[in-house]
Amino acid sequence: MKKIKIAHLYYDLMNLYGENGNVRALKKYFERQDVNVEVHFLTINDKIDFNKYDIYYMGMGTENSLLLVLEDILKYKSDITSSINKGRHFLMTGNSMELFGSYIIDKEENKHEALDIFPYYTILEDFRIVGSVTLESKLIKEKIIGFQNRCGSIFGIDKPLFKVIDGTGSNIESKKEGYTYKNFYATYLLGPLFIRNPYLTNYIIKSVMSLKDKSYKLKIYNKTTEIKAYNTYLENFKIEN
Repeated sequence: MKKIKIAHLYYDLMNLYGENGNVRALKKYFERQDVNVEVHFLTINDKIDFNKYDIYYMGMGTENSLLLVLEDILKYKSDITSSINKGRHFLMTGNSMELFGSYIIDKEENKHEALDIFPYYTILEDFRIVGSVTLESKLIKEKIIGFQNRCGSIFGIDKPLFKVIDGTGSNIESKKEGYTYKNFYATYLLGPLFIRNPYLTNYIIKSVMSLKDKSYKLKIYNKTTEIKAYNTYLENFKIEN
């Protein structure tokens, strides 16, 4: 039986809206494919090996938690950059994506140097961006649904993950949302993302497994509870797929 290793990064600090549900969803989807999943929960002062895991996941945290994580994660900049360039999967939801940009300006206008792996930057606003969003992606033909609750605005996105159909993008004037590079995928979307978007989750599962076996064939399940919930949401809010 094939095995996948998931590193749940800063699981205790970056879990503001139950984002650990994304890891549980990934584990369930892999198990449907007869893949064994090993999840390691890693946080501040743990030694994180960025060559050891197939997936690195981080969720949403408070602004204070984010800055605590930033202080710790900076020491891994070189390792993270190398791992991303090697094509390992990084899945970032909520404000965790802010860590990978150039810098973060907090509400007191203090500038915090971030990992500077990607060219975008974040400004923490004195207002919150809250609401449902509908997006589309080049990754799959189905719509992406989710929810945002954040005070961060990201500028300088050159490789957006999603195009906004309805709702707010990476900032209030943008129709672009998230960031993608190789197998790095980041979005402000909460939900949790991988529970609410079964087709996107299937895409990630296939992408991860294809690195282990290029001829890998995804087993398709069309009558799961997640797909029923997804379709019901689209019907209730009259969203065409």
